[in-house]
Amino acid sequence: MEPIAVYSWPTPNGHKVHVMLEECGPPYRAIPVNIGAGDQFAPQFLASARTT
Repeated sequence: MEPIAVYSWPTPNGHKVHVMLEECGPPYRAIPVNIGAGDQFAPQFLASARTT
């Protein structure tokens, strides 16, 4: 199984995702998205994000 790519930042909601994944056990890799610096608007992030 390929790891789930988790784009998040250490906010309360970001932590919830990591806790759930740790509890459920699937492989994942955390990819930081610094929302304070505006990384969520970078072309690399927008290309990988679903907007539907």
